Amino acid sequence: MEKIQDILSNAKLHFEAEEFKLAQSYYQKVVDLDPNHIEANFMIGEIHHQLGDMAKALSAYIKVSDLQPDHAKANVKIKMINTILDYFNKDMHNP
Repeated sequence: MEKIQDILSNAKLHFEAEEFKLAQSYYQKVVDLDPNHIEANFMIGEIHHQLGDMAKALSAYIKVSDLQPDHAKANVKIKMINTILDYFNKDMHNP
C-alpha cells in the first residue's frame, strides 16, 4: 500500500500541472486513508475552487476549519466564498 506521503507527492505534481481531476483523485485517496488529513482536505477545496464549484470548495474549507480552527488559509477562503455567494444573492438585482 502506498504511503500517504507518496500519494501526496503525486497529488501535488498533478495539481501543479493543472491536472485537477487527477490531483483530486490522489487527495481523495489520502482522505480515504485519513479523513482528518488537513492538507488533503484543504487541497480538495482548492481543486473545487479552481474548477468553479464554490459549494464543494466551501464545504471542504469548512471541514478544514472545523478540524483546525486557526487554519488561516481555509478561514480566508471561507470568507471569500461567502462574500462571492452573498453578492449573487437571488433577492438582489445582479448583472
